[in-house]
Amino acid sequence: MFAHDPHLPHDPLAAVTHAAPHDYYRRLADGPPLRFDAGLDCWVAAGAGVKAVLDHPDCHVRPFGQPVPLHLLGTPCGAIFAELVRMNDGARHAAPKQVLMQLLAGIDLARLHDETARLARDHLPGSAAELNQLMFDVPLYAVAQMLGFAAADRPQIARWTRDFVAAMPVQADQAVVARAQAAAMGLQDTFSALHPGARPALRDNLIGLLVQTCEATAGLLGNEVLALRKDNSEPVLAIHNTRRYAACDLELDGMAIRQGQMILVLLASAGLGFGHGAHRCPGQAVAQTIVAAILSAWSGAIGRLALDWHYRLSPNARIPLFAEGAAA
Repeated sequence: MFAHDPHLPHDPLAAVTHAAPHDYYRRLADGPPLRFDAGLDCWVAAGAGVKAVLDHPDCHVRPFGQPVPLHLLGTPCGAIFAELVRMNDGARHAAPKQVLMQLLAGIDLARLHDETARLARDHLPGSAAELNQLMFDVPLYAVAQMLGFAAADRPQIARWTRDFVAAMPVQADQAVVARAQAAAMGLQDTFSALHPGARPALRDNLIGLLVQTCEATAGLLGNEVLALRKDNSEPVLAIHNTRRYAACDLELDGMAIRQGQMILVLLASAGLGFGHGAHRCPGQAVAQTIVAAILSAWSGAIGRLALDWHYRLSPNARIPLFAEGAAA
């Protein structure tokens, strides 16, 4: 997209795990809102184009004619995925979405902060390896606690959730997908036992809260840990991009987009880490409360760790992985 500059990412997907991608995002935001990237074979929305795409009713969250990832069709994971209101468009998902939004709006955030801080104090990272594990697990424990699960059940809930999420990429191998199917069934059975009156659509969307927490909140927490350890004026964003698909032939910002074409939406170029529009993350306040509580509980322990880091390979989530390294 730019003349070669060794200090810049070579494309928007590489930017997610680049050491310093924000100048690149600023350059993209200053350019055309929508452009076609031949190398990625898709449209790219940046800057003002981000909201334009996310607000467009014919830019859907799933590929045309593929409501469930093909490798999950006919599986327990696929059955849950088909119910998730954040991953589907259409009238069928309107009612469960409204119920989910009402439940989230009713959460006592002050209580959630206090309960999460207590959880975090019980799980202090004493090494880089423990930090890598706990930045995933403690947010999942907090959400599981918020949903009513007892302390003894939370580690299993976290393991199942991480197994489920591992199968989402299309390149997941058969062993990973098999573990995810067992995890999906375990999550459904456990939620049904805890909330026997919940309809399947609501049950699966409560599972979806854990799924959405897993990588996004770990990324947010991990990047906030980095912000504590260095002079960092850049925005802390865990999710750098998302995708939309043209449900029909459409024109946007003067560009003709054909039915089925993908649009890579660079949330980071518009400072929208939690999204925008109909599929904006409904748990933003919950995620931010959990991360703030964990940081307050971990600040002393983190300050004692000697850490180095790099970013986990990912096309959309900026998640640091820590290793033993230099002191802050």
